[in-house]
Amino acid sequence: MLQGKRTFLRPLAPDDIPIYQKWYNDQEVNYWANGAWPLSTMFNEEEIEERFFTPEKDNGRYIILNEEHKPIGTTGFRDINYPARSAVLFIIIGEKDFWGRGYGTDALKVLLDYLFFQWNFNRLSLDLWDGNFRAQKAYEKLGFKTEGRLRQARFVLGEYHDAILMGLLRDEYTQLPKY
Repeated sequence: MLQGKRTFLRPLAPDDIPIYQKWYNDQEVNYWANGAWPLSTMFNEEEIEERFFTPEKDNGRYIILNEEHKPIGTTGFRDINYPARSAVLFIIIGEKDFWGRGYGTDALKVLLDYLFFQWNFNRLSLDLWDGNFRAQKAYEKLGFKTEGRLRQARFVLGEYHDAILMGLLRDEYTQLPKY
């Protein structure tokens, strides 16, 4: 288990399927995480298990726990490019009581430390939709820089929005003052 100041990260377990189903089928969680609602389908437990919990789907996905070890979200990485030592990150705080309180920033810092210093990644990236200002502020606090925009790449509640692409290099991360 990986530990931050306020959060812990642990690998997925089969007992997490019901909480994943709750988060992935929650309109407000999906709105902020992906700008995506309605979903094309509401996932049942079997679909959640097939999508995230089968061995071939093990793509660096972790459960975020709070100080009391209660699951509050998920984070991880995908699209690994081994020669370039890079990957794409994602994070969702599924428990709304923990939004805007620094848990996502702390969990992402734990993941950044792990990937830069244990996995020896050189570059980590992520993307978000241009209406998610809270996430963008948290990413900037951790040193991510805006690298580009995909114009009208997201369709949110009947309107097109840009996707913002952000990246962080290990050298930049190690130069940041620790919060």
